[in-house]
Amino acid sequence: MNQIRIFTLRDGTKRKIKIEEEMPLQDELKKAGITESDIFQMQLVIQDDKV
Repeated sequence: MNQIRIFTLRDGTKRKIKIEEEMPLQDELKKAGITESDIFQMQLVIQDDKV
């Protein structure tokens, strides 16, 4: 199973990050090159590999 976090930013753009196990949110934000104040919405998407 893959987990992807989709960040919708205040300027309307979206960033997708594949979640690695036990990676703190702050490291995800660094990887995406954004800060908490840039985020309008976060969404966790779980994709099943069996499809």
